[in-house]
Amino acid sequence: MIVRTVLSLLSALAISAGLTGNVVAQSTESASTNILRNPTGGYTQRSVEIPPGSRILFISGQTATAANGETPPDAETQADIVYAKVGQTLREAGMDWSDVVKTNLYMVNPSDIGAIIKAGAKHNPGGTQAGTLVYVKALAYPDVLLELEAVAAKKE
Repeated sequence: MIVRTVLSLLSALAISAGLTGNVVAQSTESASTNILRNPTGGYTQRSVEIPPGSRILFISGQTATAANGETPPDAETQADIVYAKVGQTLREAGMDWSDVVKTNLYMVNPSDIGAIIKAGAKHNPGGTQAGTLVYVKALAYPDVLLELEAVAAKKE
């Protein structure tokens, strides 16, 4: 039952973000040079190939906890902050969301999936990265409901 629920939520997330269908290669409209592969036509990208000579950026798990230790109480605000933090880190590295090849998202409450879908659509519309979503019992601090880490690559 749990596996079906998670798969159902992932499918809903993929459909909402426009990640369904067979994608063979990155659109030439994108600044990224990464090659997307989806041989099975599943719910999201199965793999993203990073060309030789690319710069690779690993972004540690981002939470919505501020420097003063405060964390907003709701998942929607947290998701928006987390995606904004990852976007800012990408910009600081001379990259953008089209360069993201992998995300790992950790969530405490499956019912907060709508907040992730909304933030993803706002900050990373049409995202093409490979991704993993994991539900966990708890994160670093009791108020933290989600954490997002990312890997980006850009050929120079």
